Amino acid sequence: YRRLTQISFIKLYKKGLIYKGKFPINWCPRCRTALADAEVDYGNRTTKLNYIKFRLKDNPEEYVLIATTRPELLPTCQIVAVHPDDRKNRHLIGKKVLTPLFNKEVEVIADEKVDPDFGTGVVMICTIGDKDDLEWVFRYHLPVEKGIDEDGNLTELAGKYAGMSTTEGREAMLKDMKREGLLVRQEDLEQSVGRCWRCKTPLEFLVKEQWFLKTTDFKDAVWKAANEMKWYPEFMKIRLKEWIDSLEWDWVISRQRFFATPIPVWECENGHVVVAEEEQCYVDPTVDTPPVEKCPVCGGELKGCEDVFDTWMDSSISPLFLARWQQDEAQFERLFPISLRPQAHDIIRTWAFYTILRSVLLTGRPPFKEIMMDGFILSEDGTPMHTSLGNVIDPLKVLEEYGADALRYYAATCSLGMDNAFRFKDIKRGQRLLRKFWNIQFFISSALKKAGIDPEEIREIPMEGLSTVDRWLLSLYSGVVERARENMDVFQFDRAMKEIEYFMWHEFADNYIEMVKQSVYSRGDRAAASVLYTVGLGLTKLLAPFLPHITEEVFHLHYRDYEGGESIHLSRYPEPILHDPEADKIGEQVKDIVAAVRDWKSEKGLPLNSPIKRLEIVGAVGAHSGAEIIRDALSVEELVFSDTTDLHEEPVALKPVYAKIGPTFRQRAKEVIEFLKKADPKEAAERLQSGEGLSMTLSDGSKAVLAPEFVEIERAFVAHGQAVGTVKVGEAVAIIERK
Repeated sequence: YRRLTQISFIKLYKKGLIYKGKFPINWCPRCRTALADAEVDYGNRTTKLNYIKFRLKDNPEEYVLIATTRPELLPTCQIVAVHPDDRKNRHLIGKKVLTPLFNKEVEVIADEKVDPDFGTGVVMICTIGDKDDLEWVFRYHLPVEKGIDEDGNLTELAGKYAGMSTTEGREAMLKDMKREGLLVRQEDLEQSVGRCWRCKTPLEFLVKEQWFLKTTDFKDAVWKAANEMKWYPEFMKIRLKEWIDSLEWDWVISRQRFFATPIPVWECENGHVVVAEEEQCYVDPTVDTPPVEKCPVCGGELKGCEDVFDTWMDSSISPLFLARWQQDEAQFERLFPISLRPQAHDIIRTWAFYTILRSVLLTGRPPFKEIMMDGFILSEDGTPMHTSLGNVIDPLKVLEEYGADALRYYAATCSLGMDNAFRFKDIKRGQRLLRKFWNIQFFISSALKKAGIDPEEIREIPMEGLSTVDRWLLSLYSGVVERARENMDVFQFDRAMKEIEYFMWHEFADNYIEMVKQSVYSRGDRAAASVLYTVGLGLTKLLAPFLPHITEEVFHLHYRDYEGGESIHLSRYPEPILHDPEADKIGEQVKDIVAAVRDWKSEKGLPLNSPIKRLEIVGAVGAHSGAEIIRDALSVEELVFSDTTDLHEEPVALKPVYAKIGPTFRQRAKEVIEFLKKADPKEAAERLQSGEGLSMTLSDGSKAVLAPEFVEIERAFVAHGQAVGTVKVGEAVAIIERK
């Protein structure tokens, strides 16, 4: 792999795309190495905005007030700038000022980039505090003075402050300026600071010799290649575009580290370069001999380069390596571009960008056909996990307690490209799903055995013998297979998992199995048994990519003897079986009828297998084709389908309103209650509704008339002269007559 990294460098160098030069670079004083822009991490910090006096050269009694957060850069101040339209400061343009402490003479210029509303509207431009300084350095061809060294200490330009760290030098200078009356005031300021991605140390801009790969010349080419690939999710591509548009410098590819792939070059004391031959690679120039004894230009001694490559120089050729670039050209042409790059969204600007760049420069083609972005797993409260915060979740402990498949279930429910908070309740939901799946499979196996059905005989579905409910289930299953395939093809694993889970738990287990198990048990329904077997196996295959361990176990326990093969993971993914819109409609009706009547039994406190003497379904057109399933599933003796019925509501009991009767009749209340119990509900209801009231004679011979507020009429549905239960099922009604 490292050999190919070096060969790629050599090829790009020979194309004139790699050069060595002095250029301001991001530098980490702690790691003592250069960093590319993509490796810069930004963080907020509170610092001091210091208002200091710059005296006018021609009139030392007058001064210009400048606000700065980095007084330690005063030794490298080159110019001072104001906005040309700033009324309060534009009179300074063209004048000379003296830097505090160092008395360096600098000119005041006009520049539209200056923000007149920040600080005092006057900016000191040093080499080099930030990217704004750098832009001004290039615009005005300013001299670059080295005020900070590789260790982050002030150089000899700082005079008596030389050797101090930037923090120490800043405090010392501010103390001296305060004593001399040059520090007017200080304010707290929140600022975003570029930091080393490894150690989080604030970075400096240093001018050092480094190796660079030409990048800015190829921004359009990278974007063109990016558009030739499919992005999942699509909106992630805009992050790459924003990064490409922001690039101002070439990629600094050299690092001052110990462990990485060596840059395969030797240099003489005059700066001439000898590049390794491709045949030499892998080569370490600090140990191995160069391809020539002396510098071919000046005859000088050659010394091996001690710099190493940026890690992205290695990782950005991964598609080339996988496709056997420079190893087997026939294979490379067959395999490149590779199919897929899966990666997290935070390294779009590094791994994705650099990989596309290298591929374009080396092959003229994009590196892969598709790129898939996943998100981060956050802590339970939605914040990033950090050891320092104590919110890190150890996956090994999750595996020990819940198992790999439960953890994989959670991962499969995370949306593509989105960060997801880790929640133990999602792991537990995965466990429940595993248990449900396991129980479903054992039910299917035991149901077939109980019915005396050999799975070998029902592996082929008898299409002509299927009931409407069987066809309904297979049609539903086929839709799930198609949608799962579609979602898997675009890496929407969470949507595929949701489809499969809902179908398995609700449509298959809660509905179909409950509807057909009696017909399988009691009648040996081979068509339903075939559907159970086929869909059970299909679910095992659908879940296998997500839950590989339990599905493998289920396959070996219940299906391998009949299907053959070594593993569920070596079998074919399921295919749709049928689509039947008519069965879809009728099957839903049958499902809803069975579910509604089962719910009615539960509400009445009845066992689900309690018999029903007569069940009349009114208005469910087509549901009669599921009659046998309804009869078996609900233990119905007589099942009738009709368009109309004599169903009507009748009074069946009178309930005393105690809150009215008690205060009114007092010691006679018991007599009133007994009277209501014996009264004919139908006749009483007619009298109450007519306003006549209920007349009664009390034990003391007095008369009483009970108005409607003394009585609550209990009504019930009656059909064919019998009190019945009723359940609304969509536009239909189920009329239930118990034994």
